[in-house]
Amino acid sequence: MKNMKLRGKTTIVLIVLLVVSVALNVAWSDMTQREQAEAEMLEKARILGSEMDAVWEFMDMNQARIDTDSDGTYNFKGLYCAIAGKSIAKILERDTNYVIRYTNQDPRKKASMSDEYEADAIRMFKDGTASEKYGIETFEGQEVFRYVSPIYLEESCLDCHGDPAGELDVTGYPKEGMDVGDLIGVTSIIMPIDIYMSGIQDNVTRQIGYFSFIIIMVILAVYFLITRMITHPLTQVEDAVEQIEGGNFEVNLESIQANGEIKDLAMKFDFMAAELRDLYSNLERQVEVRTAQLESANEMLEEQRSQLAKVNEELQAENQYQSDFLAIMSHELRTPLTSIIAFTEIWQSANAARSDDEAAAVREVKENGQLLLQMVNNILEMARVEAGRTELIVEPFDMMDLIGLVERSLGFLAEQRSIELTAVVRPDVPIINADWEKIRRIVENLVSNAIKFTRKGGHVRIEVKYDRVREQLSIEVSDDGVGIKEEHLSDIFERFTQSDKSSYRRYGGSGLGLAVVKELVEMHHGSIEVHSVYKKGSTFTVFIPTGNEKE
Repeated sequence: MKNMKLRGKTTIVLIVLLVVSVALNVAWSDMTQREQAEAEMLEKARILGSEMDAVWEFMDMNQARIDTDSDGTYNFKGLYCAIAGKSIAKILERDTNYVIRYTNQDPRKKASMSDEYEADAIRMFKDGTASEKYGIETFEGQEVFRYVSPIYLEESCLDCHGDPAGELDVTGYPKEGMDVGDLIGVTSIIMPIDIYMSGIQDNVTRQIGYFSFIIIMVILAVYFLITRMITHPLTQVEDAVEQIEGGNFEVNLESIQANGEIKDLAMKFDFMAAELRDLYSNLERQVEVRTAQLESANEMLEEQRSQLAKVNEELQAENQYQSDFLAIMSHELRTPLTSIIAFTEIWQSANAARSDDEAAAVREVKENGQLLLQMVNNILEMARVEAGRTELIVEPFDMMDLIGLVERSLGFLAEQRSIELTAVVRPDVPIINADWEKIRRIVENLVSNAIKFTRKGGHVRIEVKYDRVREQLSIEVSDDGVGIKEEHLSDIFERFTQSDKSSYRRYGGSGLGLAVVKELVEMHHGSIEVHSVYKKGSTFTVFIPTGNEKE
């Protein structure tokens, strides 16, 4: 269908539309003719029923005359309305293939017993929901038109069907004890519809033949017109396109045999071909100009690239110098600081009597030494990250041991500030595979920050649990300290940045702690979140993969 030509597509669409139209017309015509045939049969059935009622009434009017002899003596001859009606119906059935029955649900003779269709009509007449019943039904395996009308008891019928009930009438049957106006039975007329259906089928066949002829003629006419007025001119345009694709711009479509939009299209194409000829004639000169411009631009780009490469080398050398300088200085500072902290711990553990001032001075030395050592460690770690020299040493360990170590190492800072430090590791926390030293550095930095920005008498809490939604380890450090303003939350993980510039003076610090935490967390393919309310406290939550995930 995609590769089919316009003529074929148009012809198929036209055939489908015409066939659908014919089918709808035939279906509508068939339905209309059936309704008309049913209306005609109903009218005939009503007339025939009226004629049979007239026979019945005639017999009723002349019943006394028939049964009275010439001398005036009553002599029942056995001829009455029911017998006359049924006899005439038999004669009519013989000549017309019609079936006329007089039936009831409780007849005097079994032959007059109502069938299901007639019994349904009797129920409708008794309920008063209908005065006649008709329609196309199946009778003895054939499609027929059925008509049923009621027969009501009249005064002249009381001699045979009235009171007293059970008394034998002149015909030898017991009376039913009925009153005038009671439903005594129905007239059932069954009419064959073969002649009507045959006429409908012949008419449908003629319509199909006629419309088939019209469809063929219309299709041939449309095919011819499309070929002459559309496809042939388009073929000429297509040939011109192929010539242009081959490099021949000397095409002329002025003599094309087309009208209307096709002619306009051909003229516009002819104009486009002329413009292409002009463009092609100047193309080589334009290419030479553009080539020279590109060569000049390439030379300028190459010169700029060389300058950028030189600047990049200088920047790399300067960056390496800075990193090496920070690393050396941090290493040189960390060695004496470690010694100072160790000697203060030895001094504190000695049993010699010390004055309060001496003890306070040593605690101050230890606290500041510990903070300075942490600051130096952060600087060294950041220098390693920038230099690309930091690698993860992954090994299994228990978070309970790591949190215990952090709690012991930073407990004295919290104690110095009268801050309550608590740590909880949930029982469902698994053994994780990660870098022990870097995870410890993450927790220490978060806890140290929390202690530093929490006022005297405050609380700092460490909680480690397994987040089943993320399937990661959750390390949460919360405090009730000064908090962070909302507008500063986006900057706290930047290097050498604190939420408030006055924090440098009030709380100290380099502003590297959270930057180091973020770098180390991302090295573990984890994430960090912060929730803070100014003057009420902050909560930092780190999510670290456990390293136990299934591939």
